[in-house]
Amino acid sequence: MPLPVEGLTPNSSDEEIKKAISDSIAQCVNEGKEQDMCVAMAYNMAKGATGKTLAPKKPTTNVVSKGVQNVW
Repeated sequence: MPLPVEGLTPNSSDEEIKKAISDSIAQCVNEGKEQDMCVAMAYNMAKGATGKTLAPKKPTTNVVSKGVQNVW
């Protein structure tokens, strides 16, 4: 099944591009592929179709140092 990013053009708005990227990542992951690969593929395909570069948001993580324990 074609990914939504395949329907993008150089005239696509930023909002259309973001939605197509998001929908493409979801579809790709649902097909059983690794999320990192799906993200890279969707952004690269969108850039190729539109000529525009949209950087993925970096995930926020909570880091807990080793050896630190919660004491209740």
